[in-house]
This record gives sequence, structure tokens and C-alpha cells, in this order.
Amino acid sequence: MGASMPQLHDLTALQLATAYERGDTTPTEVVDHLLARIEDGDRVGAFTTVSADRARAAAAEAGRTLRSTDRTELPRLFGVPTAVKDLEATAGVRTTLGSALLRDWIPDHNDEIVDVMADAGLISLGKTTVPEFGAACYTEPEVSAPARSPFDLTRSAAGSSGGAAAAVGALLVPIAQGSDTAGSVRSPASACGVIGLKPSRGLVTAGPDGNDGMGLSVRGPLARTVRDTAAFLDALTTRTGVGTVHPPRVDSYERACDAPVPRLRVALAQGSVSGAPVDAEVAAAAELTARTLAGLGHAVFARDQAPDPAFTEGFRVMFTALVGARTMAFDEAALRPIVRHLRAGSKKFTSGELAASIGVVQARARAWTLDYADADIVITPTVTTPPTLIGRLRNDADPAAELAAMTAFTGNTVIGNATGFPTISLPLGWSSQGLPLGVSLTAGWGREDLLLGVSAALEEALPWAHRYVDRVEAQTPAAG
Repeated sequence: MGASMPQLHDLTALQLATAYERGDTTPTEVVDHLLARIEDGDRVGAFTTVSADRARAAAAEAGRTLRSTDRTELPRLFGVPTAVKDLEATAGVRTTLGSALLRDWIPDHNDEIVDVMADAGLISLGKTTVPEFGAACYTEPEVSAPARSPFDLTRSAAGSSGGAAAAVGALLVPIAQGSDTAGSVRSPASACGVIGLKPSRGLVTAGPDGNDGMGLSVRGPLARTVRDTAAFLDALTTRTGVGTVHPPRVDSYERACDAPVPRLRVALAQGSVSGAPVDAEVAAAAELTARTLAGLGHAVFARDQAPDPAFTEGFRVMFTALVGARTMAFDEAALRPIVRHLRAGSKKFTSGELAASIGVVQARARAWTLDYADADIVITPTVTTPPTLIGRLRNDADPAAELAAMTAFTGNTVIGNATGFPTISLPLGWSSQGLPLGVSLTAGWGREDLLLGVSAALEEALPWAHRYVDRVEAQTPAAG
């Protein structure tokens, strides 16, 4: 490509699919280009493991298939590079779960989402960095470098899908897979200036053994454009769930981006259920989104999002139990302080107390849905502050204080996990320092089509594509 043309790493997933169809480039050229960018210096700490040989072999095979097969018979994103979150077991590829205890683990099987992505013809370049067992909303594991925001390398990429969001924001891959139990797709999307979608509960299958048993965790896409997000969601929803209630699915989420959006009732929810104050610039980004939708003809109203300590505490108990279950087979003394704290905490309450907390969270989630029953879309800040400095949330000396700080930072993200409603974080705000400020939109269960249509309209009204540049080339990471 000429100097005046976009570089291969600038192209979106759908643009790459079109370039393959036209013969402008090949999967091998794209994979080699992106691997070179990663190998020259992954300054954002996006990858814990790079599977270069496997990716090149998959690209060569994809190229042969593209030359010998009618393109209409292949999946939409066939041959497009991506990455798999390091919480997902991947056969033959080192999978650490962010823990030094599993530094050398090479699974002999794939988690369901890995097979789904392979069936879609996507090519994984490796495993993206996560905190130990996904148990933090920052990504600073012992097993690899911390994940950093591409917009300021002194800032955290958040977590637990921090590496995935950093990889997308730093133009290392056009799309990446994440997972979300308490905001783990959306918080990193906000910190890294990309899109993160937590789909409806049950829409993306986790397989027969991949559910958390409480209905909180969901796999979802990270991308730089709304249409890439939608196309990736199409790829991730080709299989129906096992043992889950599957919501209605439209024929094409990508086409939903171009469907007419009716006049909607839009609520601006001010404040956070965690009770933490919302930074003024973050609040302003949400207000700008509301004004923009009003300007597009929607009926917008504001409503206080009151702190809900019962909801927050009940969710804390549920999350603590999940971390305890995930780590029970490991030596507690060898775990990171925050994971050790959660593991120990999980032993302090009875099964009856856990059941009571689940009941409280379900009741409070239902109350939230009734509070906003008169809204088609609810706007909230994704998190309560701009991207935090590396190490700011981590507190090894006082993990209880760290947990409280993480709860305050995530603010409202747990609502989407508790209700099961689809929620998307869009890079609609920017701080005075040029840091990304995510704004979340939530729709009713199974209404990803509506959520993506509104998001596409906002992308056109408040564009952000021009902000993706090789800014990391001029930055030097701080220690941490």
C-alpha cells in the first residue's frame, strides 16, 4: 500500500474482509504485519503469549481457502486476525489465567468460545493479558507486563479484559474477545478508548461447562467501530447456548447498525449504585451523549442513580464466592494478595448466606429494571473516573481497601451483569488531558439490535476514529 493509503493495522475487521475479497491483501500479509508490530514492542502489555507460528500457519491455510472457495460461502470475518483472552483455555497454547502458578500450563482442550471463533474463520495471534484469575479491575499480573492504555502509557488498561482492550486500541488487532463478570469488558474499553459490548445473558454460549453458575459472566467483543462490534457479535452467536435461556437473535447484528432507529425514550442515570462520586469530566461525557441523542430526536430525561449498598454488598459476596470457587485447587499462600483476600473471604460465609445475597441482588436488579421501565435506553458513565495510573488501584498491603476502591471505580457496571441486559461502552468522551472516557448504553434483554443501531448513530454524530494513531511510538512506559 502506498504512503498515502492506510496501513494494514489501520483497517477495521470489515475493511480487511473487503480487502481479502478484492484481492488487495492476504491473511498472511496482514498477520505478518500485525505480528511484526507486536514483536517490535508490545508497549501496552496487550499479550501474555504470542502464538506466531500457529497464526502464520492459520493465515496460510485461510489464504488457500480464499483462493479456492466462493467468498459468499465463507464466514463474514474469515481470515481476520483477533486475540483470545488469557482466561480461556486454548489447546496447545500457553494459558496462564494471569497467574504465575500457571505460567507453563498448555491445555489439551479449547474452551467453547475458542472453538466458536475458530469456526468463524478468525485467526488468533495469541492470548491477551489478564489479572490473576480475572479477579481485579486492573491488569497487573505477575506473569507478564501490566496492560496500559494506548492513550497514556502511565495509565492502566483496567481489567480484567485489559490486554484485549489495549490490543485493539493500540492497533495490534482490529477485534478481540473479552469476558465480563462485573464490568470486565466495559471498564477496559473505557480506559483504552474502544468499544466493549457485554451481550445479553445467554446470547453468547459458554458451553456446557463455561458458566459461572450465577448468570453474571458473559463473553463479548471489543472493537474500534460499531459495525466491527456487530459483525464480531454475529460470529460469536452462531451457536446456541447449552443449558441457558437464549434471547431472541436477529438475522444480522451488522445490518442492525443501518436499520432505522425509532424515536426512543432515553434516561440519563446520574450517579452510581456503588455510591462513589462520578468525576466531573466523566459525568460531562454522559451528559454530552444525552444531549446528542436529544438532538437526534429522542426523548431524553435525567434521573438520579441512587447508591444501593444492599445491591453492592450482595454482588460483592457473589463475586467473592466465584473467585473462591475458581481458586480452590491452588495453594492460597501463593496467590496474589487480592485473590488471596477474596479466596479467604469466600470461606467466611455459609451457603445460606450466599443464597441470601443472590436473592438480594436479583431483587435489587429487578427493582432497577422497574425504575427504568419507562426507558428504552439508559445512559451511565462506564466507570466513575478517567483511566487510573498504573498501580493506583492495587493495594497489596490492604486488599480490603483495594476491593473497596475497585468497587468505587466500577460504579454502575455490575447492573448489567445482575440484570443480564446488554450494555455497550462507547468512547464518546475525552478528558482535558486527552484520555478516553467511556459512556455506557443499556437496552432491554435481547435488544442488542437496538443498542447497536443507537451506537452507530452516536458514532456518526460524535466520531472517534481519528483518535486511533500510533501514539504509543512516542511514549515510554513508566515503571510499575
